[in-house]
Amino acid sequence: MRLVLLLASVAAVIGTAAPAYADPDGKDQSFLNALSQAGLTYLSADRAITAGKQVCSLADGGMTGDEIVKNLQDRNPGFAGLGAAKFAAIAASAYCPEKLTQTEDQGPPPKSGA
Repeated sequence: MRLVLLLASVAAVIGTAAPAYADPDGKDQSFLNALSQAGLTYLSADRAITAGKQVCSLADGGMTGDEIVKNLQDRNPGFAGLGAAKFAAIAASAYCPEKLTQTEDQGPPPKSGA
C-alpha cells in the first residue's frame, strides 16, 4: 500500500512540474518577467519565447519596426492597440538589444535638398 501511495505522489509531482527548457543565460525568464511587468499575458511560455525570438529574426531579415509589429498583429489576433509594439520592444530588448541601438545611433534620415 505504501508503494502505491509513493508512486501516486511521484506521479502527482511530475505532473505538476513546470516544463524544463534550456535557458543558460536567463534571457527567456527575463523576457517572460518583462512581459508580465508590462501587463502582457500569454497562454504558453514556450510560444511567447518563440515569438519573441522571431522579432529578432524579422529584424535581421530587414523588416522595419512597423512591419514587425504588423507581423505580430497578423499572427496573434489577441494583440490589440499597443500590445504588439510593447511585445516587440521587450523582445528586442531581451534577445537582440543591438537592434535597438542600431536605429538610435543612425539618427533621423538626412533631408533631401539640404
